[in-house]
Amino acid sequence: MERLLGSGLCGCLAVLVLLPSLSLAQYDGWPYHLQYPEYFQQPAPEYHRPQVPSDVVKIQLRLAGQKRKHNEGRVEVYYNSQWGTVCDDDFSIHAAHVVCRELGYVEAKSWTASSSYGKGEGPIWLDNVYCTGNEATLAACSSNGWGVTDCKHTEDVGVVCSEKRIPGFKFDNSLINQIEASPMLLMIS
Repeated sequence: MERLLGSGLCGCLAVLVLLPSLSLAQYDGWPYHLQYPEYFQQPAPEYHRPQVPSDVVKIQLRLAGQKRKHNEGRVEVYYNSQWGTVCDDDFSIHAAHVVCRELGYVEAKSWTASSSYGKGEGPIWLDNVYCTGNEATLAACSSNGWGVTDCKHTEDVGVVCSEKRIPGFKFDNSLINQIEASPMLLMIS
């Protein structure tokens, strides 16, 4: 027994003696950012929004309600010349990711049910929204259809997006221009 312990102890000492040289070999040339600063100083690639299928309607999203920060709020959708909300039925973190990315945030941190950001007004545009998380827009997710709902505004959904923005993200201003132009058209008529 004494002989086994002695040889085991000797083996352990041999490994301990070799460890420093192994760890130095593993980190040879470290830190890279000092050796190759151009690699770490390159700008982030420009964000390219996924292509929206041509049969998907164009919408605009915003976060509204009793917000605490710029990156959270009740999900509101501009569709058919009117702002409305989204019901929390079947909503998931995957749908929240789609919303946040569509608004220029990297991802969703969470989502909220039961009008936690206050009750919205107008139509409830989407109910039973199902997203895989890979859609380019909330309008591409499956749902009951535009305005087909059994919800009340006490079920308006909210999201909390990460504070980190998508590098190079640019909003599609074409619908925003239509939203802002609408009141002017009414005044001219």
